[in-house]
Amino acid sequence: MAPPRLVVVDDDTALAEELAGLFADVGYEVAGVAQTAEQGIQLVSDSRPDVVVMDVRMEGMSGTEAAEVLHRQHPEVGVILLSAYTDESIVRAAMDAQVAAYLVKGCSAAELLSTIENVAMARRGELP
Repeated sequence: MAPPRLVVVDDDTALAEELAGLFADVGYEVAGVAQTAEQGIQLVSDSRPDVVVMDVRMEGMSGTEAAEVLHRQHPEVGVILLSAYTDESIVRAAMDAQVAAYLVKGCSAAELLSTIENVAMARRGELP
C-alpha cells in the first residue's frame, strides 16, 4: 500500500504543524496544512488527498460543515474529525456529515495513525 496522502486542517497552527510533522515522520505524504475550513476545502480540491484530518471547532465554517462540503464535492476523500469535544450532539452531527472517523484530541498517536491507515485503505478499496 502506498502511504496515505493527507491534508491537515486546524486553527491551532502549532498543533497542525505538529501533526504534519508526525505524519511526515512515519512516511505519510502531507499535501498541505490549512488553518481554516475554507482553506482546507480549497487545498483538498487542489491536492486530492486520501484523508483529511480536521478540527471540529474553527472560526468561520466548522469542521463538521466542511466535512459535509467535502463529502459532496470529493466523496473519495475520507475525513477524520479530531476534536476536544465528546458531547453526543457534536459526535452525532459529525456522523451525519458522513465523516470516516471522529477522534478525541489526546488519543494516542498509534490510534490516530491506525485510523488514518484504515480510512485511506477503505477509500482506495484496499480493505480485505
